[in-house]
Amino acid sequence: MAGKAKAMGKKAGNRLKPVRTDPLESVGFVSKGDHNLLLDHKLQQEYFDKIVERYLSFCAHYDKDLDAAMASLPTGPSSDATRNPPISSRPATTTKGPNAPSPGPSAATELSNLLLALRKLREAVISSDSRTPVDFSQRVYVFSVRVAILAQHPPSYVPSLHYLIDTLHRSSYPLPESELREFITYLILDYACREDNMIAAFELRAHARRRYEFQSKTVDRLLSALLQDNWFVFWKVRNGVDSYMRNVINWAGDRVRRQALKAVGSAYINVEASWVLEGCTGENGWTWERLVETEKIGWEKEGEKIIIKRPKRKPEKKLDPITESAKP
Repeated sequence: MAGKAKAMGKKAGNRLKPVRTDPLESVGFVSKGDHNLLLDHKLQQEYFDKIVERYLSFCAHYDKDLDAAMASLPTGPSSDATRNPPISSRPATTTKGPNAPSPGPSAATELSNLLLALRKLREAVISSDSRTPVDFSQRVYVFSVRVAILAQHPPSYVPSLHYLIDTLHRSSYPLPESELREFITYLILDYACREDNMIAAFELRAHARRRYEFQSKTVDRLLSALLQDNWFVFWKVRNGVDSYMRNVINWAGDRVRRQALKAVGSAYINVEASWVLEGCTGENGWTWERLVETEKIGWEKEGEKIIIKRPKRKPEKKLDPITESAKP
């Protein structure tokens, strides 16, 4: 009996599947008391390599529509997915059949996990500053900024930009000139486009010019366009930059589009539909139905014309029944 029970226990044990743990979740936050792993530089490097590998896998998995995957994080009053990660961890697809892709986390969940992992690593790098090589810290923060900008996640990229420029860029170990200019640009554009704080943007540009000899025609043109409500130049600049800068500039997109529509509405009676759809939105993909739905416009479309306002008809003058002439 004992042998039979032992055999049954062995079979039951074999049926228990090992618990799979996500390597990115195997460590905690230093700020929450987890001092066991990420304060060692060798383990920091290994953890960073895992993050990079997962990010590359994420990009490969969603290569057909990477922009949508990168924009999948939930938004809220703080837009902070590291404090408010996606609730659902269901697979991104529920398609069944022999050719269905293997189940996995949704794009939003995976992206949130990557941002959380980068935050853990950044905390560890700061806590072990005296023992962590500066070049490694710089690489972590450079990568973190770029991923967070593509994910449109300011709580990750704004503090990282400040720390990278103000602390990790040192006279003894400076960032490459091209990277320093890149990250100063992001911070200036974030002030101007997301925070709508033109004073802070101009002050940072002036400070960067004095301290770092910073120059950027793109930044100059964009700040000027925002200051003058010149939506034509704004969209031209926005459409001519790379995806990182475009993602930061996009924070001002709704504001500029609405300002453009307001200006058109006050200046014209009717306009060409194509001019409104492309000139005011800065993109080719907008339809009239989408614009009406988004901006709650009360204008009417007749053929290829947009009727903004219809001129009021003058009341007809009544004829005098005796003279059959118009009464004065």
